[in-house]
Amino acid sequence: MNFEIIPFLSMNGKAAAAIEFYERYLGAKVLFKKNYKEMKEMTPHFSYKEGQDEYITHSVLEIGTNKLMIAEEEMDSSRPWQLGNSSSLCIQSQDTNVITHLYKSLVQHKDVTILVPLKKNTFSPGYAIIRDPFGIVIQLCVTVRDF
Repeated sequence: MNFEIIPFLSMNGKAAAAIEFYERYLGAKVLFKKNYKEMKEMTPHFSYKEGQDEYITHSVLEIGTNKLMIAEEEMDSSRPWQLGNSSSLCIQSQDTNVITHLYKSLVQHKDVTILVPLKKNTFSPGYAIIRDPFGIVIQLCVTVRDF
């Protein structure tokens, strides 16, 4: 059986800005992106509030060798959208220079919060945690294992 699991981020009106951020600071490549206006042109019954033409209905980014999906809508519409503290993105490489470069790139942004600065710890020669401007927690880890 061949399949993949792709993290999906719901950004509550900030998806386009998040995509731009990941392109600039993590070198993301946009593989697919549709906004609400484009979706309405494809599917006339699609409706949305005025002023949301540029909201993202679906996107797929490639970051490193992985994919990430980003859109606006919450996944569980029975609950109000809320940014959680129970998940994060983990970027890992056995190459210390790669992790150091990505960390330095991310922390250049004025709205990135450093939760744990990049340093050696018991399981990694380089580990950091940041929160991006959209509230997404990102771990950066120099891994000593080949997963």
